[in-house]
Amino acid sequence: METNSTMGKKFNAAALAILAVIIVACNPAKKYEEEERSLIQDYVATNNITVSPDANGIYYIENVAGTGELIQRGDSVGIRYTGNFLSGKKFDDNLEADTPFRFRVGSPFIIEGWSMTLLKMKMGSKAKVIMPSKMAYGSMGFGTYDYYGNYYTIIPGYSPLLFEMEVVELTRKTKK
Repeated sequence: METNSTMGKKFNAAALAILAVIIVACNPAKKYEEEERSLIQDYVATNNITVSPDANGIYYIENVAGTGELIQRGDSVGIRYTGNFLSGKKFDDNLEADTPFRFRVGSPFIIEGWSMTLLKMKMGSKAKVIMPSKMAYGSMGFGTYDYYGNYYTIIPGYSPLLFEMEVVELTRKTKK
């Protein structure tokens, strides 16, 4: 005959196991991650993309090789770019701007996927890049506030993005 203590421990263990299954099954992040993975796979198949993603899930499709040595962390670059959703809808570009978008590679103010991609590029390189949300704006997405304090989502969470990037300026970091 089991004691109340033994039965209580078995009940607690069973309850914890059921709770764990419910939490895992109800995890909305898994659902969104799977939907995102499916969007990327569909885009790659539809557009006959033959390159494989890197370890971070980034597809790097080089259109122009560029010249010189590869860009390194700490180098300063000027980039002309267009940012689109995989649906083709543009959310940003700087093609008409007077100056390129300038920043230091590896800066915490730039999405990680850009820095990772630029390490594969040289001066003059042009590439299309498919970037999973974990390397861009993640589960939170990106938005802005208007003058009245209203928040507007520009890039929803779990959005894979397509960038067309061109390196138009490169200043090497100085060695000390």
